[in-house]
Amino acid sequence: MKIHCDVEEAEVENEKGRMVDGVIATCEKCDHTVESFGTAQSSINRCLALMNEECPEGENNYYVE
Repeated sequence: MKIHCDVEEAEVENEKGRMVDGVIATCEKCDHTVESFGTAQSSINRCLALMNEECPEGENNYYVE
């Protein structure tokens, strides 16, 4: 199923505890969120791929911005 996600630019914490520019994607179906460092399209694509891998409902969906 095709699921839409809200993607927003935000500051996210990196592995060193510093705040860096990134993106946060939120599933419109269940409100699950994932984040990635950077604000380029590749960071958004990573979030959408992570959304599929980390789906809390165990679904195998196609996530889009």
